[in-house]
Amino acid sequence: MDIKKFEEQRQYYPVLGYKTFLNTAQNGLIPTYASQAMQEYIERRHLNALDVISMSAQWDDLDIVRAKVGRMLNAKSTEIMFGANVSELMNIFANGLGLKQGDNVVIYDSTYFSMSYIWFNKREQLGIEVRIAGSDEGRTPCEKLFELCDENTKAMVVCHVDFGTGYRHDLAAIGSFCRERGIAFAVDGTQACGAMAVDVKKMKIDFYAASTYKWLQGLLGLGIAFIDEDFMPKLSQSIIGWVGTVDKLHNDAMVLELCDEARKFECGGISFVALEGLTRVADNYLRLGATDIEEYILSLADHCYERAEELKDCRVWGPVGRENRSGIVTISFPESYGISREMLEAHQINAMMQGTSRVRLAMHYYNNTEDIDRFFDLLKSIEKARA
Repeated sequence: MDIKKFEEQRQYYPVLGYKTFLNTAQNGLIPTYASQAMQEYIERRHLNALDVISMSAQWDDLDIVRAKVGRMLNAKSTEIMFGANVSELMNIFANGLGLKQGDNVVIYDSTYFSMSYIWFNKREQLGIEVRIAGSDEGRTPCEKLFELCDENTKAMVVCHVDFGTGYRHDLAAIGSFCRERGIAFAVDGTQACGAMAVDVKKMKIDFYAASTYKWLQGLLGLGIAFIDEDFMPKLSQSIIGWVGTVDKLHNDAMVLELCDEARKFECGGISFVALEGLTRVADNYLRLGATDIEEYILSLADHCYERAEELKDCRVWGPVGRENRSGIVTISFPESYGISREMLEAHQINAMMQGTSRVRLAMHYYNNTEDIDRFFDLLKSIEKARA
């Protein structure tokens, strides 16, 4: 792996020149090349308006990005759709399963809020059972999910990487288990897509969705989803719009003719501004290479583990083996250290406080070990002063 190519990426993120940014899990940094593309789009719309020809061209551009996202996930372009965010996209999955009273869905207790709320809503609406696996400091081994399944289990839903601790689920193992039993397998990839390598076919995923404003380094208001072509016919059409038709630019309002691609679930226009940024980030991701990106980010996580070992009173919260690590590592410390968001900001460190005794570090390929060292050097100085 050529580490130099990742060091060269830092030039596209001006904030790194004066701040230690370790908070991609909240909002990713927008690279200069993506920011410029989005600003140029707005300027073109501002100066030239939008005529029929340029509007039609936008939809052609959308299909180009669709193919790039497909390459990122090892999927066909016809299996990719766009939406506003993961909550919206996952509702397409939940609403399309045809759930009824007596069915159950398996989740776990440290999942992201929308991943539980969607199913709690289905419980209220339909009387289904939501089975919840317990976690230990954010760790939920596959076996805890598997043991909750029976002949009435219709779906299993996990986050590829958990937002709180960075626990990375073994999607290939879960996917194989579900595929063998006819259980629909859905994944929220928001904290992984753009950082951890994703192969939806190898992982036997039926539905994979991600918002683009974190590790895909874009704007709020755009999400992507993969729907496996063999699973697609099993998913009923719960929402519909004009863009899901066979020929979206030449429709007859009195004739409904849906296409047989994932885009049939798209409801209408999306944020083409955000799309301008996504296509540049996708290009860069494909150039850098999924395997190299994942390995580089995991090396930064390894460095966090090593630095935490140097400290007496601090530790990795929810430590895991490398196979379950990601770009998120949470560090715990005594509450008496007095670390707060204000203290971190005073040291020009942008990281997420979790209460008063934990900090979540979230590292992308634009970070390096020096960024991590600044945080741990702060902990070390506090520990030394208390000795």
